[in-house]
Amino acid sequence: MKINISNATFSSIVGIGEKVKKAELESGEKYLALNRGVNAVVDINLSEIVKQIDFNSKEFQVYAPTRGFNNLRDSIINEYFQSKKEKLKNISITPGGMPALDLVIQLVDAKRVFFPKLYWGSYSKIATIRGKKYLFYNDLSNFDNLSEDDLVFICDPNNPTGIKMDDHYLFESIKEITKKGATVLFDSPYRKIFYDDDFFDKLSEIDNVIIVESFSKWIGLSGLRVGFIYSNNDIFNSELNIRLLYEFNGISSASQIVVDKIISTKEGKLAHTEFRKETINNIQQNIDFLKRNSLLVENIYENRLPIGIFAVINRDEDFLFRNRIGAVGMDKFCYSDKDIYSKYSRVSVSVKNSIFTEYLGKIL
Repeated sequence: MKINISNATFSSIVGIGEKVKKAELESGEKYLALNRGVNAVVDINLSEIVKQIDFNSKEFQVYAPTRGFNNLRDSIINEYFQSKKEKLKNISITPGGMPALDLVIQLVDAKRVFFPKLYWGSYSKIATIRGKKYLFYNDLSNFDNLSEDDLVFICDPNNPTGIKMDDHYLFESIKEITKKGATVLFDSPYRKIFYDDDFFDKLSEIDNVIIVESFSKWIGLSGLRVGFIYSNNDIFNSELNIRLLYEFNGISSASQIVVDKIISTKEGKLAHTEFRKETINNIQQNIDFLKRNSLLVENIYENRLPIGIFAVINRDEDFLFRNRIGAVGMDKFCYSDKDIYSKYSRVSVSVKNSIFTEYLGKIL
């Protein structure tokens, strides 16, 4: 048979995860998997949420509408967009963040796609599969000759560095980029772990901005595979609706119901508030440990600190693996200077502080 070859390579992050599991089986020793991009401090407690779900209902057992349940979309309006009901028509539920990113790359007719200099490797894999030319930027003020032919990815807090840009600078930069006709894709799956404010609502007022969001991170349920796309462009939303129908034919009803209960009910809000509080506390302790022990890469952070959930440390991937720590070499997160960045690794700091310091303490 004839096969369309994507020319993309398999995810290094997934590959390292498989390497860690194999090493654990063969050695019988426990490894610390810091290669993953999920919060692992504590599980969110769904005990009170489950009591509110009717598993025998038609809503639970039958596939959902193409753009998602109205209840969940309405809850998203309340959680992200200051309860402005007129924005409901601009929200579409997606099966997690990565498919949402892929949908945007498919739909926006861009000749050039811009990624941050240090970027999540899956960005370029998706662009390669979809045949998009991609370039890189150092900061949001160094673009030349942007036009409607350009799509700019912004990830904040950044993956892999965990660095958070100043919100005023971020907001004003996005306005300047979109004034030139370019489209901005705002990918911020970690923001709501740390912030509960009106930033998404303010951002949604800017034309040529597409917000891609996931519930995998800030409520800790990556296994549910639910996110959403927000755009105020009617043509984009119409075409997105068609893609959602023929690619997915509805997003998991069960997952949507669970997420809706978490972000809309008193019991759900208490559960995710406690989850975030414990997660933030341990992340901050872990970053403080890295700083105290001079493990953060100085030429990346200078006078700044990451907020999480990632940080870049000055030990390479192989060294960490030999010390039973799964991490991803920073050469997997850059397009150039790979020989320099291969000396460093991205680690998740969203694990229990006691375990983090136990393993990291052995490499000092």
